[in-house]
Amino acid sequence: MSVRWLSFLGGLLGGFGLVRAPLENSFLSGLDPIVDGIGIIAILIFSGAMIYSAVRDWFQG
Repeated sequence: MSVRWLSFLGGLLGGFGLVRAPLENSFLSGLDPIVDGIGIIAILIFSGAMIYSAVRDWFQG
């Protein structure tokens, strides 16, 4: 497993962590929609990068 895959997996898990972060009863509760948006964007970007990299590696041999 290359370092690139581990980086993509780390970014994907970080995005899930941002989405699941409990901010309701803290002073950061106003930032909850922003944190969720950043998490969703991170999930989409890193999962797309993993899919693109896998398809590219598959066709290269």
